[in-house]
Amino acid sequence: MHVSELDTPAVVVDSGILDTNLREMAAYCAGHGLGLRPHIKTHKIPEIARMQIASGARGITAAKLGEAELMAREGFDDIMIAYPLVGAAKLRRLADLSRTANIIVSTDSAEAAEGISQAARSAGTRIALLAEMDAGFRRCGVQTPAELVSLAQVMTRLPNVDFLGFMFYPGQIRTAPGDQLKLLEGIDLRLKEAQDQLFRSGIELRVVSGGSTPTAFQSHHMKTLTEIRPGTYIFNDMNTASIGATDLSRCALTVHATVVSVAVKGRVILDAGSKTFSSDPLRDSTGSGFGYLLDHPEAILESLSEEHGHLNVELSPYQFTLGERLRVVPNHACATVNMQNEIWRVSKDEVVDHWKVAGRGLVR
Repeated sequence: MHVSELDTPAVVVDSGILDTNLREMAAYCAGHGLGLRPHIKTHKIPEIARMQIASGARGITAAKLGEAELMAREGFDDIMIAYPLVGAAKLRRLADLSRTANIIVSTDSAEAAEGISQAARSAGTRIALLAEMDAGFRRCGVQTPAELVSLAQVMTRLPNVDFLGFMFYPGQIRTAPGDQLKLLEGIDLRLKEAQDQLFRSGIELRVVSGGSTPTAFQSHHMKTLTEIRPGTYIFNDMNTASIGATDLSRCALTVHATVVSVAVKGRVILDAGSKTFSSDPLRDSTGSGFGYLLDHPEAILESLSEEHGHLNVELSPYQFTLGERLRVVPNHACATVNMQNEIWRVSKDEVVDHWKVAGRGLVR
């Protein structure tokens, strides 16, 4: 089937770019002695996770317990849940999951760690733990090296859990790669301080897990780091490209949409709105809109209704026509994919595969 035969809106992945993204990240990690544990929240597709493992990833990362359960059912055995698990219902599910797969959970509190310990004990299993430090994003994580050490020491004393090391997420670092080094080195110093304190107390530290797609290729500057967890790199998007962490030639995922109205002067309406693209803005202050039109960059996707994409074409010399198909790189690939039932893999404009987004909506 030719890509033009797909009904729209359709989310399409370029096979060649996808393969390049897989290969380049795996080669970078192998070349710098870093483990690769990609975050599957970007694609939520077991088939793509298998491609990541085949290319050299040591395991996978999930955001939510539901994603981890899906991947365990699909045969994945080394899964990190990079999210604090709190509450009796989730701990019961975690206990069940730990019977079928090797699970690592990150947390930033002794109370949560104790709950995980009790869940593992009730299941007669063991669960690995990482102590999370806030790297500056101010979302989750203890605030100081001393707190990190204290949390790690608690974890080592709990039954049925194995303390592995530290975890962090530098989500606040969204600058060009050349401007990231000072920030990353500051995080590394804090981790090194905590690491040294643990070594002096006789506690082994096996894992320091961190990273993000924007900072991925600068990870070798952090001497404490043992593995990285990039997610968006598999597809990339405009929020990654706009800061210079990638470019359009590495954006594998596009939304194909059809022009459904040209009735309003200076305006073109697409059949894809916020229920296709998501309403995530472009984080780079120099840009605007909710996606980038590959063939008509002068047209701005300036607003979204639920099912309508509003293109401002006042500055475009091109005459858009009813029924025309356009390709848009979304601002945020993860949120875009999560709203799809399926995505299509294309090679040289021919559809070569079709993937169900099996993890769609698994937010619990």
